[in-house]
Amino acid sequence: MAKRFWKSICAGLAALLICFAGSGFAQPRLPRGCAVEGIDVSGKTLGEAAAAVNAQLARELSQKSLTVRAGNRTYVFRAPDLYYSTDLRSVLLSASKGKGKEHTLQKRLCLAGEERAVRGICADLFVRSQNARTVFDPHAEEPVRFLPEVCGRCVNGARLREQIRAALEGGGGEVEAEVDRVCPPVTLREAKENAVLLSRFTTYFNRESANRAHNIALAANSVCGTVGAGEEFSFNAAAGERSQKNGYLPAPVILSGEFTEGVGGGVCQVSTTIYNAALLAGMRITEYHPHSLAVGYVPPSFDAMVSGSGCDLRFRNETGGRIYLVCRVSGGALTAEIYGRFSGTVYERESVVTGSIPPPEPERREVAGASEERELRAPKAGVKSEGYLLIHTGGKTYRRRLRRDSYAPVRGIIECPVLPENAANPQNG
Repeated sequence: MAKRFWKSICAGLAALLICFAGSGFAQPRLPRGCAVEGIDVSGKTLGEAAAAVNAQLARELSQKSLTVRAGNRTYVFRAPDLYYSTDLRSVLLSASKGKGKEHTLQKRLCLAGEERAVRGICADLFVRSQNARTVFDPHAEEPVRFLPEVCGRCVNGARLREQIRAALEGGGGEVEAEVDRVCPPVTLREAKENAVLLSRFTTYFNRESANRAHNIALAANSVCGTVGAGEEFSFNAAAGERSQKNGYLPAPVILSGEFTEGVGGGVCQVSTTIYNAALLAGMRITEYHPHSLAVGYVPPSFDAMVSGSGCDLRFRNETGGRIYLVCRVSGGALTAEIYGRFSGTVYERESVVTGSIPPPEPERREVAGASEERELRAPKAGVKSEGYLLIHTGGKTYRRRLRRDSYAPVRGIIECPVLPENAANPQNG
């Protein structure tokens, strides 16, 4: 540091001497009784006088320092980072013309690279703030958890610049930088408010139907995810194609009013469970389809059938924020949960049966070797129903009809013995 300091002083002195020599003032000597900053420079050339004064200034500078404290850090500046800006040249020229005996310099303590030093301190102390974060893992025991915000810090650069200049005008000393705490816009409290449990809906299934249980679990695992503000959820897009290639197995499905075997049987229970959770969370349903037959896991007018041939379940997120959809299986229970920002409105469902459709005469199937009649499938009456949503908001309750449905009856099947020919055709007897 000392070597740099004296090298700087020498360089400044050399520049001053060159300046004097170039101006034709290298030879004249100062008059008797002449002093600059209390230093007797009588009879000296301008260069000699400049060297003597600069040596005095150098000794004075060696006692000067500027200390900046910022947070838990300290920055100390000394010569050659500290230097004097003076009017020594003009003072010596004036003295050489015999104008006065005692001459005082106008000197100002300066910090070399002041702007660079201020920026360096600001950059060194800067810590970027971080918003509180919502961590979504639909397969975790707690699917939605939160990480708190991280407050940052920054130095007020403009204020620090003013403080440094004021300290330099006073001859150095100490400066306490203003370090501001900067908190992010999204706090832990706000993050939690944006991801509260809006709804939970559960349906149940028979675990002994292994293929159907497998399909339900596979679809439930596939549809979990987030839906941004204003975005639309599509069950078919989330679940993917129900095919053996994608892991789905054959299981009973409803097709054209009949129970039959099909790949992906059971997936409609997943879409139905999500449909009900979406209603209870205040989502706007944009597409749904009822089954042709009533199902046993939800009341009438609250089912949502899906298929790969164009029948989808869709809803739009109009909460103004992101929502999180969790769908999981535990034992024989299938549960859909939706997290998001609570609007203050609470929803309930209401299923109303408005009529019954009697089943047709049962189908009789003759079976060779049968000794008596046996019911293969019991008849079941069809249902006419309406679905309503009860909306509790602002201390009032509104009842809104969602849909009207008609579910076909199920025709019974009876197994019976083959009738004798004469009994079957009595007119031939």
